Amino acid sequence: MNRFKTAGGVISGEFRRLTGSKMAMISILGLALIPLMYSGMLIGAFWDPYGKLDAMPVAVVNEDKGAALNGEKLTVGGDLVEELKKNEAFKWVFTDEEDAMDGLADHRYSLAFVLPEDFSEKTATLQDEAPQQANVQYYVDDGWNYLTSRIGESAAEKLKTDVGREVTQAYAKTALESVGQAASGFGEAAEGAQKLAAGAKDAAGGAKTLHDNLAKLADGSIKLQQGFGKLAGGAESLESGAGTLAGGAKELDSGLKQLAAGQGKLADGAKQADTAAGKLAVGAGQLADRAAKLATGAGQVEAGAAQVSGGAGQLAEGLKQYAAAHPDDEALQKLVAVSQNVADGAEQASQGAAAAADGAAQLSAGQRQLADGAAELHAGTTSLSRGMGQFAAKLGEAESGAARVAGGAVKLAAGAGTLASGIESAGAGAGTVKSGAAQLADGTASLEEGLLKLESGSSELGAKLQDASAEAGGVKSGDRQAEMFADPVGVSEHKLTDVPNYGTGMAPYFLALGLYVGVLMSTVILPLRDAAGRVKNGWTWYASKLLLFAPVVLLQVALADTVLIYGIGLQVPDVAAFYGISAVIALTYMTIVQFLVSLADTVGRFVAVVLLTLQLAASEGTYPKELLPHWLQAVGEWMPMTHAIEALRLALAGRSGALIGEQLLDLAMFAAVFVALTLGLFAMRSRKIKPDPAQLDTLQV
Repeated sequence: MNRFKTAGGVISGEFRRLTGSKMAMISILGLALIPLMYSGMLIGAFWDPYGKLDAMPVAVVNEDKGAALNGEKLTVGGDLVEELKKNEAFKWVFTDEEDAMDGLADHRYSLAFVLPEDFSEKTATLQDEAPQQANVQYYVDDGWNYLTSRIGESAAEKLKTDVGREVTQAYAKTALESVGQAASGFGEAAEGAQKLAAGAKDAAGGAKTLHDNLAKLADGSIKLQQGFGKLAGGAESLESGAGTLAGGAKELDSGLKQLAAGQGKLADGAKQADTAAGKLAVGAGQLADRAAKLATGAGQVEAGAAQVSGGAGQLAEGLKQYAAAHPDDEALQKLVAVSQNVADGAEQASQGAAAAADGAAQLSAGQRQLADGAAELHAGTTSLSRGMGQFAAKLGEAESGAARVAGGAVKLAAGAGTLASGIESAGAGAGTVKSGAAQLADGTASLEEGLLKLESGSSELGAKLQDASAEAGGVKSGDRQAEMFADPVGVSEHKLTDVPNYGTGMAPYFLALGLYVGVLMSTVILPLRDAAGRVKNGWTWYASKLLLFAPVVLLQVALADTVLIYGIGLQVPDVAAFYGISAVIALTYMTIVQFLVSLADTVGRFVAVVLLTLQLAASEGTYPKELLPHWLQAVGEWMPMTHAIEALRLALAGRSGALIGEQLLDLAMFAAVFVALTLGLFAMRSRKIKPDPAQLDTLQV
């Protein structure tokens, strides 16, 4: 009972007490395995769960009936099933909906995907006025396993992407083929535009020819108008001469009537004829001269009337021919009618002039006979009666001829007036023709200019269409182009640190947790509160507990790291550094838990458990701190496990020692604080507590 008092103090007493109990030694071995059990089992169990998804049974139900897209059969559901058969991401089971739902209910299937019967039909509605989205239905039981739901959500999104790419590829292939057809159409349109340009060039030449001819027509219409002016002047002169002729004919007719009235008295004055015979002979001679002149004038009138009639007929015939070529010109039609009237009047005037010429010739002959008779009157008055009878007859004829000459002269005057009016109308029509020809010539000039622009624009259009055809023809429309169109963007992942699997990513969290639990469980076996001998001061008391506790913790670190590295296969860039970092973490935990247990025993362990729970939530072991509540983010910076996990992550990533040293320095500060607190606690107790000899032979278990 007093052997510890003679064995060299409290430190040696702790070791003798430990080695003196087989149960204590067995418990120490059990404590060494606790961190390994936590970290090793957790990391081993979750080492690569996503690499084993091919063992996860997933039911697939294809009820798709297909559809038609641009004349081609579209079977998106069937194509997707064929792709899934080649995909080893899950353990696909292709079945019907009843079996899928039953298997999901009794957990034979983790997920179930259903492709409805209108799946392809809805994917083909992209170009409809009201396109409909095709939905992949997937079923999962969140209550059975929530993580399965998240995996199913990711798988459904992957299926959605694959189906969308396939549908887009089908549309893209059709669209690219349409571009090729458009290129051919552009080429044909370019050829048509070139032909249009050539036609416009020919039309421009024709317009120029038309313009030149219309210019000539305008010049001719000017000359025609000038000719009508001269013709109008001649018609006025004809009208005036015809009026004079009509007046002379009336005077002649009146004189002949008077002569006829005086013929009766002539017989009575026959006796006086001898006396007046000389005078009569002179007068008869003069009358004969005048009659000869009258006959000569009548012949000239006849010739002029014949010329007028012929010219008017030619004019009327020419206007008829011109009017036949221009049936829509009303003014010209009126001019033709008027010219015909003029021709008819001129013909009548010609006939009257001919009759007048005949009468004048007869009158001249009669006057000549009268003169001869008057000359013979001197020879014999016996033949006076007979000569008077002949004279009376001839006088009647002369009267009748004079009347006819008067009537013809009146008609000739009227026809000349009508001719003058018609020629005036024709002149106005010629002016209209001149104005219209000039306007038409100007219009053809504009037409020629427009056709030249059309030629230029058509040539440019042809060149642009040719360019468009070349560009559109350069668009590739093969399967590779359609596939690129459907999936134009790829994602290249660049990892700053390559974490091969889920277990490696979670190893820092599970190892930090296992070391903390190992330290905490060690306090249940190891005696951390009482002294195993006489306590001289707080330093020796603390040293006795440290030398008892630290080897157990370091043994836990060695076993856990060794199994993780060499047993499970955790890839560590620097093995020695990893062991050292784990040791610092475990020793830091030890200082914290040792103080809490030394201070309050069971209550201290409870506080250590509460601290563990707080650290698990705030240390970024599973989720980034940005996803945590703000108060937990603030608390996490003051938790040793946060720095422990960060140090282990940096070590596995092969980062620089400076970065790792920052985290270890933070842990060292925690350790220094709690070492100081524990030393103070033992120093205070060493002055008050005396060792109980009854406890020297027992080991707290």
